[in-house]
Amino acid sequence: MLYVRPFLYSFFFAALALALTFCANPLPPEGGLKDIEPPKMVAEESTPNLQTNFEKQTIELTFDEWVEVQDVFNQVVVSPPLEYKYEITLKRKTVRFDFDEREQLRPEATYTINFGEAVRDLNERNPAQGLRFVFSTGDYIDSLSVQGTIVDAQTAKPVEGALFMLYDNLSDTAVRTQRPFYFARTGKDGRFRIDNVKAGLFKGFALKDANLNYRFDQALEPIGFPDSLLAVSDTLQPTVQIKLFTEEQPLRLQESDDSKYGLVRLAFSKAPEALELSYQDVGQQIVYELRPDTTKVWYDMPEEKGWKLYMAQDTAFHDTLQVRARNRSNFLESARLNFRPRGPQVIGFNPSKPVEYAFNHPIASYDTSLIRFYEDTLLTLIQPEISLDTNGQRRIAFAFNWKEGLPYQMELMPGAFTDVFGLQTDTIIQKYKADLRKNFGNLMLTVDSLSADTSYVVELLGKGDEVLESFQVQGVKTYKRDFNALPPGNYAVRIITDWNGNGRWDSGNYGRRLQPEPISQKPLDQQLRAGWDLESTVVLQRGPIVIPEQAPERPAGAPGQGQPGQGRRQPSQGGN
Repeated sequence: MLYVRPFLYSFFFAALALALTFCANPLPPEGGLKDIEPPKMVAEESTPNLQTNFEKQTIELTFDEWVEVQDVFNQVVVSPPLEYKYEITLKRKTVRFDFDEREQLRPEATYTINFGEAVRDLNERNPAQGLRFVFSTGDYIDSLSVQGTIVDAQTAKPVEGALFMLYDNLSDTAVRTQRPFYFARTGKDGRFRIDNVKAGLFKGFALKDANLNYRFDQALEPIGFPDSLLAVSDTLQPTVQIKLFTEEQPLRLQESDDSKYGLVRLAFSKAPEALELSYQDVGQQIVYELRPDTTKVWYDMPEEKGWKLYMAQDTAFHDTLQVRARNRSNFLESARLNFRPRGPQVIGFNPSKPVEYAFNHPIASYDTSLIRFYEDTLLTLIQPEISLDTNGQRRIAFAFNWKEGLPYQMELMPGAFTDVFGLQTDTIIQKYKADLRKNFGNLMLTVDSLSADTSYVVELLGKGDEVLESFQVQGVKTYKRDFNALPPGNYAVRIITDWNGNGRWDSGNYGRRLQPEPISQKPLDQQLRAGWDLESTVVLQRGPIVIPEQAPERPAGAPGQGQPGQGRRQPSQGGN
């Protein structure tokens, strides 16, 4: 009888379990040459590809080496989309694709299962190349295609992960109620391609699908569509360019804040164009400050009581906000009237521009006898022209024929500025110096190839696409404008084809078959240098969106390029 000591007995079974673990979980071998070959499918051991009269079954794809399956959700695309969730499992070297038992495949349809880069080898994670399984529930495999690009309507940058869908139901409501017949998802370059399409007439629709149900059923989902139906045949396989946009939404008050005395902050769902504000008069003083991001309502009142603020935009939007009573005395105990220069005023300011300051509260009044400006080291008294911004009353500008290179000094006596709360500035002495004009450049801009019967909005963009100047242009084919004393650097021009002439960009609308207004954005062909006059011509191009095969890397903050569309906004001729 064989006797095994207890500790040897335990060691034996632990070693056996460890060995079985290594057998069940293959590991990539260590050492040797780096594996650069992707896994290859072994056709003889896999479910036959390109089957016709296909009946629902488990699809097995066997490879010539051990593989793994990763990121199935983003990589695997089935077109036409399946109604129910499928299952992908891995058994040794075989990838299994199982349909849900409830799934009913469409008759006379060609299906494509595109695995993307989901299947990779275990050694170096090399993805299987071009792994697609195609079958038809009819007598033949459809072989036509539709391809194209999807870009953002405002920036012209490629949109990754957007769906382009084809419907054999040509009703406009199909995109909201049905799953598409075919679809593809864009890559990083914004390109898509739908293969194995049958001949016929299709409705095309692009969607950035927020809830992953292949339906346009959320108002804020970005969409796009071609102007007409797509005819697919042996001699016509369309290539489309789609601009993705979000439909303009009704104005809504999203957030309000009246937690501090003297200020009500309003955040709307979009820039509050033509917003009308009024209020319940309980003796308060009101100043409105309308900005695209946050609207501010400043107030001061002799008594602590609540009041109502009324908001309206034509007949589409009406809302009322109850402003709560706040303690004025507590506010005044710690509040101070402060201001700061707007721009590099202390180090050196542009002698061709006004000197500007921003206050933390609206200014109710100022006393010019308490504001003094001195020029040069001799402290020659000068009198700049003073102007107060009417939108919010928080920005003050001092305009003067400043002399380059000279020092200046501003002195504010106590009480020079008084805000709406009765707070006043203290004694302030501010010293600064006018920069040299040679440190700035002049731009002579020409915008060419415009249509005389079309309105445009032309914007000069600075660093980070900041809008420096914006102006409307109409009635001319060529427009010229000079910009003097600009800081040196890279500039760009954005041109909005303003179809409705309202002076701003308008998005599209699927129900009315309106495309978004075209935007063209181009950097100037040369950098503006200090002490130079730059003549630059921007030509408004008309034509399809073009994305280079490999777009070059652009430095951070550099402006992009857009391609404008053409023609006036008109209803599409396609669709029902």
